[in-house]
Amino acid sequence: MSEATLKPPAIGDDPSSARLKQVVFTVTECCQMTVLDPRFETLVPKLDAYDKELAGFAYEGAGVGLAALDTLLPTKRRTLAFATGPGAPYIFGIYLGAGMGLARMRLNPEPFRKRLEDPLFGWAVLDGYGFHQGFFAHDRYVIQQRLPRRLHGYGLRVFDHGMGRSIWFSSGADVDRVAATIAGFTESRQADLWQGVGLACGYTGGVDRSTVERLREVAGERRGHLAVGVAMSASIRHHVGNPADHNNFASEVLCGMPSEEAAAIVNSLQQGLPTVPHVPAYALLRQRILRRFE
Repeated sequence: MSEATLKPPAIGDDPSSARLKQVVFTVTECCQMTVLDPRFETLVPKLDAYDKELAGFAYEGAGVGLAALDTLLPTKRRTLAFATGPGAPYIFGIYLGAGMGLARMRLNPEPFRKRLEDPLFGWAVLDGYGFHQGFFAHDRYVIQQRLPRRLHGYGLRVFDHGMGRSIWFSSGADVDRVAATIAGFTESRQADLWQGVGLACGYTGGVDRSTVERLREVAGERRGHLAVGVAMSASIRHHVGNPADHNNFASEVLCGMPSEEAAAIVNSLQQGLPTVPHVPAYALLRQRILRRFE
């Protein structure tokens, strides 16, 4: 994959696109800031200076930068130390960012994920990897629908969660374009793509309530998978006391309840996840959420 392919698709200038550009800018800016000075004692105050509603994206940007630095000095393991230390409330976002950083450095994300030894949030690394490839190598992974050679099994499904998020961004949150794009993929990939769309819609926003209602309509029989992503976005936001109006009405439309209630359900479903050979705990959690909201 040449440098020429690492370009995102054009995003328009409408209000939805403006929101998505704001998010991309925040992640990029915080990545650069982290690379320039990765010391936690100086990094955290800078990240916390961002508007509370954008804090998750700021920490995601830090994850991009820390993972990139870890590839240069792998014995440091800054990402793990940050995600389990001062950045712990934003662990999911940090690992999403780490996956983007690994993709940018053209590295296999699986060894990095396994070193985290986190059966739940560690999988977010592959989600972030999928987002990067779907957004910055859009032609290869969305138009041509290539699969990453380095991922296998459940990792390919989590990759598609990130791909779904990238489709939300690259479409400018145009729900009809989102639906048309996903419909062009093989049937076996569509559910996971819709889960990624749900997370992006619920967490990032950029649209009004009527647009979310339209999203529910165009998703058809995949509405339950949309709800999985939205419920997870509610859990992520409420975990750090960072609710948002767009998250709340997305939860009401797609989960049938306020975001605070959806978050509480997801948190309860994380408890007592069984250890099943060859079935990741993260997969079991998403199965539980799907059964609850489908």
